[in-house]
Amino acid sequence: MEKSIGFLEGVSGHTYDIIYDLLFTTERVIALNIQHPSEVPYNFGVKELLFGGLLTKQRERFDRKKSAEERLRAYEEKGFDELLAGHRFNFEIPYQVVNSVEVNRGWFQTRLKFHLNSPSLAGPTLHFTLTKDQVPDAQKLLKLALPLKIKGK
Repeated sequence: MEKSIGFLEGVSGHTYDIIYDLLFTTERVIALNIQHPSEVPYNFGVKELLFGGLLTKQRERFDRKKSAEERLRAYEEKGFDELLAGHRFNFEIPYQVVNSVEVNRGWFQTRLKFHLNSPSLAGPTLHFTLTKDQVPDAQKLLKLALPLKIKGK
């Protein structure tokens, strides 16, 4: 029986403006789309021209933070396959296709990288950008979910 281990909230996907929640289970990681640039309405006004959208991004972060508790409740109420089918950009990373996983710290960003052996997914490596606050949680979840596949251990 598949069980939930935990989740990382609000990690960046392929680009900085694609946001996912990563739900770690005993069998897979489910990437649940929270924000995608094709679904965000853009409002170009005088404020955005003068301040470069900084004010609107702060407001969006607050709105996403406020709904995190609601998303957690929804994750607990629904089944894993139902969550996966809930959005067209959601996807899964089964542990059986993961060769190794690592948390790679660079100068400007920290990435969670999944090195895969499956041609059916996007490529040989899937990566997510983490904030500094998310790194300890990510390492803890990796130790629980994929202890033998952590690279650099």
